[in-house]
Amino acid sequence: MSIKVALAGQPNCGKSTIFNMVSGIRQHIANYPGVTVDKKSGYFSVGDIDIEMVDLPGTYSFSSYSLEEKVAKEFIINESPDIILNIVDASNLKRNLYLTFQLLEVGVPVVIVLNMSDVANRRGIIIDAKKMSEFLGCPVIEASAAKGQGKDEILEILRKTSELKENYQEFRANYDELEEYILELENEVNLEDKTAISKRWLCIKALEKDQAILEILKSTHKDINSKITALREKFNSKLGKNIETFLASFRYENADIIFNECVSETKKGELTTTDKADKIILNKWLSFPILFLIIFITYELSIVFGYHLTNYTWPVLAAIKNFIIDISPSADIARIPLITDMAVWLANSTIALLNYLPIFFILFALIAIMEDVGYMPRMAFILDKLFRKFGLHGQSTLPLVLGGAFVGGCAVPGVMSTKGISDDRARMATILTVPLMNCLAKVPFYTLLLGAFFPTQMSIMLFYISTVTVLAALLIAKLLTSTVLRTRETAPFVMELPPYHMPTFKGVILRSCERVWIYIKKVCTIVVAVAVILFVLLQFPGLSKEKQEHYTNEEQVLLASFDKIVKKSSYYSLVDSREEVASLLNFYDGYRAKKMSGSKGVDEKYQEDNPEFYKFLVPKNDKDAKLINGALRKLSTGRNKILREQKNDKIESSLLGMAGRALEPISQFAGFDWKINVAFLSSFAARESAVATLGSIYESNKDSSSIATVSDDSNTTSSTIADESSLRPEEMMAKNSGYTPLHAASIIIFMLLTPPCIATMIVVKMQTNSWAWMCFGIFFPFGLALAVASLFFTVSSIFGISGLEAISWYYFTLLFAVLVLWFLPEKRKNWSGGIVKNR
Repeated sequence: MSIKVALAGQPNCGKSTIFNMVSGIRQHIANYPGVTVDKKSGYFSVGDIDIEMVDLPGTYSFSSYSLEEKVAKEFIINESPDIILNIVDASNLKRNLYLTFQLLEVGVPVVIVLNMSDVANRRGIIIDAKKMSEFLGCPVIEASAAKGQGKDEILEILRKTSELKENYQEFRANYDELEEYILELENEVNLEDKTAISKRWLCIKALEKDQAILEILKSTHKDINSKITALREKFNSKLGKNIETFLASFRYENADIIFNECVSETKKGELTTTDKADKIILNKWLSFPILFLIIFITYELSIVFGYHLTNYTWPVLAAIKNFIIDISPSADIARIPLITDMAVWLANSTIALLNYLPIFFILFALIAIMEDVGYMPRMAFILDKLFRKFGLHGQSTLPLVLGGAFVGGCAVPGVMSTKGISDDRARMATILTVPLMNCLAKVPFYTLLLGAFFPTQMSIMLFYISTVTVLAALLIAKLLTSTVLRTRETAPFVMELPPYHMPTFKGVILRSCERVWIYIKKVCTIVVAVAVILFVLLQFPGLSKEKQEHYTNEEQVLLASFDKIVKKSSYYSLVDSREEVASLLNFYDGYRAKKMSGSKGVDEKYQEDNPEFYKFLVPKNDKDAKLINGALRKLSTGRNKILREQKNDKIESSLLGMAGRALEPISQFAGFDWKINVAFLSSFAARESAVATLGSIYESNKDSSSIATVSDDSNTTSSTIADESSLRPEEMMAKNSGYTPLHAASIIIFMLLTPPCIATMIVVKMQTNSWAWMCFGIFFPFGLALAVASLFFTVSSIFGISGLEAISWYYFTLLFAVLVLWFLPEKRKNWSGGIVKNR
């Protein structure tokens, strides 16, 4: 025998902990078809009964204001669970009973689980579970998932599911004046056994204009909308109130009756620990400083400290990359096999994302702690009034901060954290504005331009860059919610402030691991496919025949120079053929790569693999070996120069390079030539690629080996790019590019508004469940960035404004627009008619 159990309840009632306690397994998370809200399910057995338990999203009601409510309701309607476990926060019983009354009417046996009974008892809230069961006509169990209490009672109820179904009696609340309208609709509705859900409940929901229920009824009653409209108008004209308000008041009254009859409060009037804490945390003057402190700590621990941890994970990932290089076909001097190029590219693309795992783990752990403690809803409560002015939501705070509101975030976890925003319009606006924040990977790009064109004004420019993104995000959110998102559903801002709880170490760690694993599976696997496409765009159609002959001749000259030097050595017989020279060069470069990555035992391994070649790497006092070592360094430098030039030519003639040239007639108004266009296009794979591309294009020939390091490993961590002076050729760009500070300012503005990188775009697709919105997230900011940068550059050029002056005007223009919208009074619908009092 098998049964399906649905766990339903309001947010923060402890459903997940009840799930873990009852099933004894960790949650398996799977996407619910067609929406971005998750359900959590697990399979286990109790005796000879197989149980599928589904943890539905937490909802305050069974309306359709949010995705969570839609998912929970549609699951119960479409999946036909055998029993519903209604998890109730016993310490907030009256509020939780609002959803309970709706669940009781569904037509499925309900078992009420009074979770957190220990918290209720500490507060002096004594619940008579037996009396409550008699009132509601369903089993009521007291439990405390945190302490493992109530598990046996719940399992015993699940064993008796078939008995509960056989003896089930429909719960019917008497809605007084509404009853005649419910009955009239019931008499007209014929479901033809299409659902096991209560017809009465469906009729009540239809009278509430619940669209999901109306879709069900439309299949057999095409004129159902006109019928519902007529009944609602009739009710409203007779009683002067709408059905939704009437039902809400009725359910709250019923909840109040149950509370008064079944609950006694021994500490009524005493301030709880939560009340005392909220007097400080939600204080009018202290709430914002405390909020900013918490955000700063979250930022410091996850992004800053987490990025330091990548210094320890990167050597492991670099070792993986070196292993991939080792098993790939070897280079033949300056001829790199295509499969090797592709293998290294894919390794770099994947490893660059995997290197963020320490950040994500700390981030998800901190989010889990704030969720468990109860601060997350309070954060939304504090900021909602500000963000609502611009179409965002209080819960938009954390995503924007994680995306880089203070410079140095990452859009991927920022977009991922938008899932908890209940207002669909605000959630979409947040998803589309998070990529505007200054992610950590943009920092090297800004540093390159500032070092080249604003060396003495770097502090003020960094202040502009770090704050202007928030101003732009607010204005763009306002624009989007007033246009393309204006028809999206909004939800009433129902804010629950749950009591504070102490999080458990095990719970925080396990939830962090679960979320990190989701990231690995759903992002990294897709990135490989996208990286292949980008590789093709950068590689093909490849070099022309003339260019190939040119580089072949350069290679011959390089080999001839090497041969001329090493002929003087007694070891010449070891390197007197092209194959031997290629092997030695690969041996030398492989040794250097592993030494630079911090691998252990490199010397011992290389000496064991080829003791004759190893003496050329570490010549010690051997004069002839030193001679070959010097020639080998020149050969390696020369090869890197050829590879760099080949790469530049490939970029210029590649599909991506041609796209850069094709954009030049448009981008010239923003001050961009094709080289900047290519840098921006290549940065979609990873923002660091923009620095690598510009470094490759604008380098001089004096130190080609150091620049080749940038070109050959464009997917290194941004901290490496930022720390190594060779990776930020500011002087070379300032000297060779021909750009002015105004050009640099225009480039910065474009980067501030530019579309997200590939990883972020994939997460946008995951969160919106729409390819169309992902494409919008690419092309809208691209068009906006190009338009703004073009206007900025053109106007500034006409009036002869310098780079710093121009960006100052841009900054204060945005600030003025934000302040105007903030102080602009909102249009509100006023009362008309009513009672006129005599004066």
